[in-house]
Amino acid sequence: MASSAGVVVLFPFMAHGHMNPCLDLARLLSTRYPSLSFILLTTSGNLPHLARRQLPPSIRPVGLPFRPADHGLPPDADTTFALPQHLVTRFNLAVQDALPTPFRTYLTTLLAASSPLLCLITDMFLAWTAPIAEELGVFHATFYTSGPYAMSIYNSIWINLPHADGRDGDDDEIAVPGVPGVTVRRCKLAPNMRSAESMPDHPNSRFVRHQAECYRHSRAFLWNTAEAIEKPFLDLWAKSNGKPVFAVGPLFAAAGGRGTVVDNRDVAAECLAWLDRHSPRSVVYISFGSQNWLPPEEAAELAAALERQARPFLWAAPAVNQAPPHAAMRQGIGMVARGWVPQRAILGHPAVGAFVSHGGWNSTLESLGFGVPLVFRPIGAEQFCNEKLVVEVLRAGVTTAAGAAEVLEEVMDDGERGREVRRRSREIAEALTAAVANGNVDGGVGESLRALDEFMSLATGQR
Repeated sequence: MASSAGVVVLFPFMAHGHMNPCLDLARLLSTRYPSLSFILLTTSGNLPHLARRQLPPSIRPVGLPFRPADHGLPPDADTTFALPQHLVTRFNLAVQDALPTPFRTYLTTLLAASSPLLCLITDMFLAWTAPIAEELGVFHATFYTSGPYAMSIYNSIWINLPHADGRDGDDDEIAVPGVPGVTVRRCKLAPNMRSAESMPDHPNSRFVRHQAECYRHSRAFLWNTAEAIEKPFLDLWAKSNGKPVFAVGPLFAAAGGRGTVVDNRDVAAECLAWLDRHSPRSVVYISFGSQNWLPPEEAAELAAALERQARPFLWAAPAVNQAPPHAAMRQGIGMVARGWVPQRAILGHPAVGAFVSHGGWNSTLESLGFGVPLVFRPIGAEQFCNEKLVVEVLRAGVTTAAGAAEVLEEVMDDGERGREVRRRSREIAEALTAAVANGNVDGGVGESLRALDEFMSLATGQR
């Protein structure tokens, strides 16, 4: 580290959906800025996981002390993976309570080292780091692992509670304060949002308000998205916050390669071999991420419907109880992968024709990047906002409001709607590929890589 031209610290939130894009960002930075050193800050319990990720030599993981059991969490709860929702909230609060002191101590140590600490990039859920960085004179940037369209809506609803108006009609259209022209249907709100209608002091509302206050101390905002799909909302965020905004995604594509390190290579190989036996655009890929559960009766209904239609499907179930009941699968049409799967390689496989997803941003962005139409079944958080963006704004996906099996038939078949969704998916994939072009083919550099370089110039004081 001492011989480095400078040090950049990246601090992801301890959840797979946040750590993976931050790892992609770290890899991309290490490739574009080989003279710099990078520290990947996490908790000590996550160091073994990062050791399996084959990081470049210039990226060094460092663990802060954190004992989950001291906060009423399972002793192995070093990430939010497989935690029930009430424990996810407890995890967030535990991190916010336990890590500021060791974080401040570590940052102070780095400032005393010989290599200059150039900047700090921390996750959107770690906003408490911004005031500490400002106090110590360190350039702080907030890294968003969701898109500005979704986060503008999500934050506005939690901060302003516009749905707490005494009405309860499912089809009511609710105007979103601060996001001109955008409304949301009450029935589309995440379950915990709906429960907050008469609870202005809801813990999530307090958390989001606290985050917004801390963001004021950040110097810039990095987004894992591209101007090609969200420029108006990036501009709105910059105007609302008065800080520079940089769209640097999709990071999975910018960092290069389809593959991700998975814990069970046998499962990965089995998935890809199974896909190889199917014809192009014939398979439905189903995954609800690392911490979302489809109600068992709904999972059984979806699997049974696909079996009746003789529609091949690959269902990823990394956590217990995420797969459909075995009794729902009678004809052997589908494959259930119990464990982590190489999602990017699956979405890039020609056999995959549609993706049934909870609508987490990583899954959404990866599906858009590979031109695979999305079929949304949001479960919580900002997922309903991602659905709204892709279905209503980008027109590259459909919603399961009428039933997943029914809309899948439309997307997979050669009807007018299916053709249109596939056409838009291909167009968006081309735009996202162009956004991270590195100049190797035609000499041009994509807008997202230019934005990253602009950010680094700002953060390191070169302009």
